[in-house]
Amino acid sequence: MFLNTRRTFLKCTAFSTTALILPHTKLFASATILDTLALAQRDLYGDLESAPGFKEINSRAYLSLILTHSRIGEDSKKFITNGATWLEEEAQTLYKTPYTSLSYDERQKTLESTATYKWGESWIDAMLRFIYEAVLGDPIYGINKDSSGWKWLNHVSGLPRPKEPLL
Repeated sequence: MFLNTRRTFLKCTAFSTTALILPHTKLFASATILDTLALAQRDLYGDLESAPGFKEINSRAYLSLILTHSRIGEDSKKFITNGATWLEEEAQTLYKTPYTSLSYDERQKTLESTATYKWGESWIDAMLRFIYEAVLGDPIYGINKDSSGWKWLNHVSGLPRPKEPLL
């Protein structure tokens, strides 16, 4: 048998588990899962004139934190990363091109098509919630830089604010 030694078994399972769950895993040999997720979030965020810039809210870092944190359920993490795979599959179906290589308009049409599926609607809802959390979250988590989301909404944070990240 191929997996006849414990060492071989551990090597194989460690490699395959790592390849499946890490957000930096290559997806369709073009981009990482996190690249696809971050671009999808950027496309969902849009260009609201008065809103803080997408770079300032740092949603990518927040999503990376969510995907690696021990308090976030594995089912939730899997749904997020599966969504990136499904989005890539939809881009391939529509344009025969990876999502990250599409034009802005093509990515918008891919998201619109994705939203027609029950899983797609739920996944887009989850991505939007993570964007909102990044806009409204405390800057101690590396998001909402310079409190730009709070300033945009004229929000005054409650006191006391956290002294260290809880996630």
